[in-house]
Amino acid sequence: MRDSRINAINYGSDWRCPCGGDGGARNGITRWHASDSDSDSNRDNNVSNGDGSNGSRSGSMIVYDSLSMSHKPLHLVVDSLPTSSCLSSTSQFATARRGVAWYICGPTVYDSAHVGHGRTYVTLDIMRRVAMHYYSYDGPGLLYVMNITDVDDKIIKRSAITTSPSSQSSETSQSPAATTPNPAPWDPIALARYYESEFWSDMDQLNVLRPNVICRVSEHVESTIVPYVSQILEGGMAYVIHEDEGEEIESDSRQSSFGSVYFDVRAFESKANGRTRYGKLAPDIIISTTTTSTSSNGTFFSWEKSDGVSGEIIANGNDGDDDDTPMVQRVKRDPRDFCLWKYRPRRRGTPKKPPSSSTTTLPNNDDADNDDDIIEPETVSYNSPWGPGRPGWHVECSAMIHRLSQDFHDTHVFAMHAGGIDLRFPHHTNEIAQAEAHSLTGGGGEQSSSDGTNNDDRTREWIPHWLHTGHLHVKGRKMSKSLKNFITIREMLQLSNDQNEHSGDHNNAWHSPSDDFRLWCLGLSGSYRGPATYGKDRLEEARTVREKWVRFLIEGQECLDKWMEESRSSSFNCGGDPTMANNDINASYSSTRLWKAEDLSLFRSVAKAKVKCQSALMEDLDGATFVRELTDIAETGLAYVRQAMHDEENQSTNGWLRLRPEEPLRFVLEFVRSQLDLVGFTPRTVNPGLGVATPTKISPSILDETVAFRAAVRSTALNAIRRKEAGGNFDAIKDILGLCDELRDDIFPKYGFEIIDGKVAVKETDILKMHTDTSC
Repeated sequence: MRDSRINAINYGSDWRCPCGGDGGARNGITRWHASDSDSDSNRDNNVSNGDGSNGSRSGSMIVYDSLSMSHKPLHLVVDSLPTSSCLSSTSQFATARRGVAWYICGPTVYDSAHVGHGRTYVTLDIMRRVAMHYYSYDGPGLLYVMNITDVDDKIIKRSAITTSPSSQSSETSQSPAATTPNPAPWDPIALARYYESEFWSDMDQLNVLRPNVICRVSEHVESTIVPYVSQILEGGMAYVIHEDEGEEIESDSRQSSFGSVYFDVRAFESKANGRTRYGKLAPDIIISTTTTSTSSNGTFFSWEKSDGVSGEIIANGNDGDDDDTPMVQRVKRDPRDFCLWKYRPRRRGTPKKPPSSSTTTLPNNDDADNDDDIIEPETVSYNSPWGPGRPGWHVECSAMIHRLSQDFHDTHVFAMHAGGIDLRFPHHTNEIAQAEAHSLTGGGGEQSSSDGTNNDDRTREWIPHWLHTGHLHVKGRKMSKSLKNFITIREMLQLSNDQNEHSGDHNNAWHSPSDDFRLWCLGLSGSYRGPATYGKDRLEEARTVREKWVRFLIEGQECLDKWMEESRSSSFNCGGDPTMANNDINASYSSTRLWKAEDLSLFRSVAKAKVKCQSALMEDLDGATFVRELTDIAETGLAYVRQAMHDEENQSTNGWLRLRPEEPLRFVLEFVRSQLDLVGFTPRTVNPGLGVATPTKISPSILDETVAFRAAVRSTALNAIRRKEAGGNFDAIKDILGLCDELRDDIFPKYGFEIIDGKVAVKETDILKMHTDTSC
């Protein structure tokens, strides 16, 4: 009978834990703060007011929390080291203040990453850099964790129709080629490794920092995920189903047969006893309690699908696993239930009953060695008490966070969970439910503040902060592989490079499509939480803005270098004697340190912009304001430089007299560079105008030929010296080696390349000098 057990599914975080806080996020036992101050008043100010305002003190990083639907401080430090029934708090690594960990949902590696992924990970990379920059304290720092989903239905299906590189001819590309089913399909794990490697390469191209910890699902299944599922099952909040017959296993034989394991939402809510409910982060809609509902609310949960005979509910896709194989008929107690473990027999005829000697050992099936009987790739088939199979999609993150919470218990606490908005429901909703259920069984002590004496503390918020980035649209439609309207990161970068080549500007040392994309993500695509529309014209817009920054940095640095060189010349001509400064011979090299109105105006503009830029970065990553302020400063600084040069050119005094001090210009140049570096731009955007080279596009063949030519000339000269073939007259050889030094030390570095001579620790000219000195 279907009753009122299905109510509003968006419970948000409106339940209160017994300690008086909102699930531990406000006044729970573990105290969070975002500064070095140990003042209770400061810490108390760093919490959400619960009314949508943040009430934080100035300097805190405020980020929107999807769970509480309010802006809250994103904490970077935990005050105390709580005790735990799982791990000792007296470890030699225990500290009075722990850092926090951010968990980022990584990609399912069955295909190339697209620009929608790029926007999410670039945005989170910017937040990470900002947090690391502004939070400085004597603690372990921010721990950045990302998972890789390398066991998934999509990967298995893709591998079945993909030719492995070993079966391709030498003329074909080494990238996986989707084809019709073939005799040598690519192994799912091998396919996943290929696309994982490609993903990290793409992230490197976008200048996204690598995570501190990477956790692959395949490496955690049997050691982490299976025990996690087993504990929920033993706690009475999951059940097993014979998937080949659609029969539910009785609760008293919960682990006695092979089958798939499903999370039991009703049992979870019953055991929570009102302290929490299923549906956090789910859409704010009400599900009809009638069996004949035909409203659009059934988009998420529906009673309407049944087997047509017994009236039992069949899954309508709430688990999000895209699992439509014919062997699966998922009969569930509640449409909100979702899969924790997918039973998949490795061969046809696998028995439903596990061996009586052990519930965790699988039958050997030695008599079934015909490859035609294999129906599940062995590399993605894992042992479990419920038969061979693999984990459901949602459980992987909950289980791995549980494991990492134990591993890093002495130094870090998980404080934020982030991903794309499409993961908010059902993926993150189900993650929270699993974690809270696991905690109710007594398995969540390491993330909570409980020492095992107060079970109510187990229902504090599992992760206090949830962050989601918005959808990416192309021509008004969400970017999706199913719609075939997605653009891979590599295609985006290559297209920009091709356009640069065709424009005849291929020698532009500051061309950087990855920086253009970062700029677009930061300040030209709208709020990171909202949708964005992508198109090549958007990158052109970003490039136009970035060129303003680069133009100022180049012209400003040239001007500053000129002033500094003239100051050095003045000092040299004076012989270091200040009394010589007024001599007529030095009048043309005079300079000033006196700030005038225009210098003070520039300084004040930058000082104000500095405050606004910091505020923009710290207040829910207001990238549009940050970019606008930085662009205004670049334009103001460029006007200042050009006016200064104009004034100098028009002077009619005898000789040249610089009218501007160096310090204001140096201040604005350093400020702009520091801000660009802070949010993750590459040297192509940060370093224009500096002596530090930025690589340009030079043909590899020309580069190789030049290095080879230099090596041959150098080797001949050095051998002549060692054999004394020059008869003691080394002038010509000295000139040759000097040119080799110049090419290595002066010419190549200007273009971003470094020549490292093998086993030669000093310059060739120094070798020559030493040889000459010892050959007399």
